[in-house]
Amino acid sequence: MKNEMYGLKRPSVVYRCKSSEKSLRWHRSRPKTQFSWDFDVPPFGNGVVIHICHFLSSQGTAHVEIRTLSMTSMLCGGHVCKYVIKPNGIYFVGFETYYPHNILLRFLELVRPVEKLVEPWKAWSPRQLIALRAERNRTRSSDDNDYDDDDKEKDD
Repeated sequence: MKNEMYGLKRPSVVYRCKSSEKSLRWHRSRPKTQFSWDFDVPPFGNGVVIHICHFLSSQGTAHVEIRTLSMTSMLCGGHVCKYVIKPNGIYFVGFETYYPHNILLRFLELVRPVEKLVEPWKAWSPRQLIALRAERNRTRSSDDNDYDDDDKEKDD
């Protein structure tokens, strides 16, 4: 995952991924930083491991389903494929297979580099914003109370 949220007032993004077998921790990302996880990839065959990733930013929320299979591993060479976080959404940057539309090359399978928008940001709903502000205010007021107690102890 690479953060490219350039030109925004609050460019940090918080995200986490989980599969049926493991849950990866929440991670905060700032622009120009990269973070990687080891996704389980089946070595051969047609097995698929699905990771669900949740992203939160000032632009909104995004939920991405990352399917890893042995073909993904071969196309990405292990570390080449990545997901990039941009101001308009989450992008997949890597390679994809394609089949030319030429009749003579009907059975030819080729690989090309690609940068695809996987999931655009969904704006925060009014209900989410109210809950977020309430949580932030509740956290701040409890923090303020903690500081007030410290001041009282010093005065005694």
